[in-house]
Amino acid sequence: MNRNLFRDKLVFSKGIKIFSTLLLFHLVSCKNVESTNTETNAVQQVLNFYGGECLKSEGVNSENGNNKTFFELEMRKSVLLDSEQTNKKLHSGNIAYLFYSNLEKEKSNYDEIKVKIVLDGGHIEEYSYQSKELDEIEKHKVTIDQVNTAISEKKYDELISFFDKTITINASDIRKLFENLEQQSGKMARIQFQGFEFKQTNNFGDVILMNEAVVFGETALSMNVILKRDNNKLIAIEFN
Repeated sequence: MNRNLFRDKLVFSKGIKIFSTLLLFHLVSCKNVESTNTETNAVQQVLNFYGGECLKSEGVNSENGNNKTFFELEMRKSVLLDSEQTNKKLHSGNIAYLFYSNLEKEKSNYDEIKVKIVLDGGHIEEYSYQSKELDEIEKHKVTIDQVNTAISEKKYDELISFFDKTITINASDIRKLFENLEQQSGKMARIQFQGFEFKQTNNFGDVILMNEAVVFGETALSMNVILKRDNNKLIAIEFN
């Protein structure tokens, strides 16, 4: 059985970023401050998911006279993050999203959410997400929740409507995929959002890979739902 639908149509291209250092003046001011109740709750949502410890700080990036405020979350001693080191980037997106989506009216306080992951052994990975990117994820997350509902309720004809018009697929193909998964691993219990990553593709342009854990019986499988950024339409559902 091929669990990966449309995978042959999706080719990720490597993005190359060129940074100019000419006439660049960059300062970072960072301080530990007392958080608001909303920020404390947002951090707690992250800890509820990942466990471990979260050190928080906020500050200002000043670049060529432009100031950008940021909030940084430094994750330590998380068993989940230590055990899934190959998915650090996806998890960093989830950490930023969990925090930002729970800021409510205080979202406008920050231009950027930074995530630092300190793994067992001391290795450190750092990531940064612009607020406008996280606003975009919130918009796409509405679609993902609708897709999850259609999958959970086995409404495969409805699921087809979320796909981009360039994708040729029918409800019976998707039905067979999930029926086979349930036969092998047990009845589907729930779907949980795990993170996201921005990608560039040769065939579909800019896309967002939304990663989710789908629990079948006592087995959790990793599912990627891939959306086009320009029209919020699905181009792929795949299991790793």
